Amino acid sequence: MKLYLTLLVILVFTSCSQNPPANKPAVVDNAKIEKNKQTALLNEVSELTRAVQRLERQGRDMNSYRLASGAESQRTCNVLMEDRQREVNDLEAKIKNLPDTYSIRLTPIIPDLNECVSCSKKAMSSCVKTRATINGLIKELYPQ
Repeated sequence: MKLYLTLLVILVFTSCSQNPPANKPAVVDNAKIEKNKQTALLNEVSELTRAVQRLERQGRDMNSYRLASGAESQRTCNVLMEDRQREVNDLEAKIKNLPDTYSIRLTPIIPDLNECVSCSKKAMSSCVKTRATINGLIKELYPQ
């Protein structure tokens, strides 16, 4: 029994000595916090860049509806255009909330992207411009 109590006391003291006191302030690593913020920002920019690429591809895919002469194709194109232009507007709002370093690079893409996902006859040329701009931006932001 004495051995058991002795071991219990030793265990309690060693476990208490290994944990810092509750009133001791935590050490804040500002460099680590800043790095985490920067990583989160780059992840957000990457996500927005992928969204631009996805919408640009969807705009190109709408070309068959733009070229078709039937009323059903035109209705389908209009429905797709409304949905995708709404997505472009949402994307623009997110881009405007980015720091200037990124927003000034991504914002100019929006007008061409908006035209790319439209039923306009010049939509494909806007898709070409959007793709060229986003590819240039990717090379600038993520050099290899």
